[in-house]
Amino acid sequence: MNAAVKAEVMDWSKFTIEEWLKQYGAYIQISRMKSGHEPDGLHVNQIYWLILENNKGVAPRKDQIICKINDFEAEQVRKLIVDFNKSTTVCASAKAAVELFIERNIRGLSDRQMEAEFKLGRNVLRNMIYAGKFYLAGHDKRLRID
Repeated sequence: MNAAVKAEVMDWSKFTIEEWLKQYGAYIQISRMKSGHEPDGLHVNQIYWLILENNKGVAPRKDQIICKINDFEAEQVRKLIVDFNKSTTVCASAKAAVELFIERNIRGLSDRQMEAEFKLGRNVLRNMIYAGKFYLAGHDKRLRID
């Protein structure tokens, strides 16, 4: 018996690479909060859904990211990151720049937080993040930038 399998196709044009990474970061945070659909000992998922229900109608903050991606899209972004990190054709300095770009967007770190964590000056960080953005977009032609 052959069943027709509908394969999902990723639409990378939906967001820019920065937006995809920010959405992935929001997805990770929501996944941590939801803790599945079954209640656990602390009833974490009920707390999450109550917070979500209470926040309806509240204007989002400027720095708040609303998750608009599904499980499939999140998995594709994760695969993109893993494939890039495992690539043997990318030099170490390019990987470092892309890693800083990814960290900044997924975790939503400020310049000051990045300076403290990575022990680099602000101008060096900004240059590496900028280079990482363009290197990643050039490495994977499906991605778009502003």
